[in-house]
Amino acid sequence: MSALNILVFPCGSEIGLEIHAALRYAKDIRLHGASSVSDHGEFVYARYRQIAAQAGSDDLVEQLNGLIAEWGIDLVIPAHDSVIPVLAAAGSRLRAVAMVPDADTALVCRDKRLTYARLEPLGFVPATVDYPANAYPVFAKPAVGQGSQGAERVDGPERHRQLLDSGIDYVVNEYLPGEEYTVDCISDADGLLLHLAPRRRARVKSGISVRTEPVPADTEIAAMAGAIAGELRLRGAWFFQVRRDADGRPKLLEVAPRIAGSMGLSRARGINYPLLGIYAHLGRPFSVLAQDYPLVMDRALGNRYRSGLHYERVYLDLDDTLVVDGAPSPLVMALLYQWSARQVPVILVTRHAGQPLDTLARHRICAELFERIVHIQDGSPKSATIGRDPAAIFIDDSFRERRDVLDTCGVPVFDLDAVEQLLDLRA
Repeated sequence: MSALNILVFPCGSEIGLEIHAALRYAKDIRLHGASSVSDHGEFVYARYRQIAAQAGSDDLVEQLNGLIAEWGIDLVIPAHDSVIPVLAAAGSRLRAVAMVPDADTALVCRDKRLTYARLEPLGFVPATVDYPANAYPVFAKPAVGQGSQGAERVDGPERHRQLLDSGIDYVVNEYLPGEEYTVDCISDADGLLLHLAPRRRARVKSGISVRTEPVPADTEIAAMAGAIAGELRLRGAWFFQVRRDADGRPKLLEVAPRIAGSMGLSRARGINYPLLGIYAHLGRPFSVLAQDYPLVMDRALGNRYRSGLHYERVYLDLDDTLVVDGAPSPLVMALLYQWSARQVPVILVTRHAGQPLDTLARHRICAELFERIVHIQDGSPKSATIGRDPAAIFIDDSFRERRDVLDTCGVPVFDLDAVEQLLDLRA
């Protein structure tokens, strides 16, 4: 079976980065990314293109169609809420399958007023509050938005009035003081709910759950999931958010027919939502392999690098560089295999007190990863091994060694804390 060509747009969002993490190792998937601004996607997606069209641009579908034709795209995954209604409304004008619901359902999910109106008969929509409220606090959030961005607790009529006069369309509901959860869901090609996985939003930053952990699906939340699935018939991966009221009952906050940026928690326990979502939208059969054990996921900013450095050969130290605190460095080991795959020769240059081959064998490091091993025992400088090699780089924990090589050989030198920039994780 040939690989499916998948296009993610915009690929640099937190959603796009989770999709990349979920699909980069899938043997039947070839990932492509596009964004309308210069973003982190170009550091993550090996096949990347920046386009001019924004989510609301009239020519977005046309520009995506250009990429679809060029790359032979089979399916497009939206990675931002505002893109979903656009792709859903495009229908057959988009020349590939889109991982979106029908146009009407996409609009319902994008606007909380429409969401609450559609699902109000199900009995778990929070009560709407008119101005002025009979009692405060109440809770306000933009009708069109994502996460908790722009949402706030309103403690009195003055602020309530300010929000209503702000020019932003707010929904104002009863205040829900209890815990908040996201419920990750997967449905089959016919919209039948197959599995739900609630998780606690333990720490939230800029509307994104940056610490989350699984919680049991109680009967009320499970019933909510079944009712939403039955009403909206969403296919593939989707999620909804709930918060408990003063009596502990879960009330709906929003429904989103897309991948969530923190679905990596459930992915780590066996459910790859982007991959199963692709299968659902292409009508392929699949099953859900869910596992249940304690797990906490915490997210923070990470670094990726785009270096203009060109090198064709690596000189590498052994002690406290390749082997650190009695164990091989995972980062350097990853680099060794990256260099091996790309046929970049590595020369191990060491003053090791013992026999380097014996030490490599003891740590199960394959000696064939090195073009040669230079064991310096006469006190000569490592720069003498390198000489004037303009295509080389040198990696060593010793400042003295790095200073000598830089001054004598004029090649780039790296301590262990700087080699992360050499690792290419794009896919």
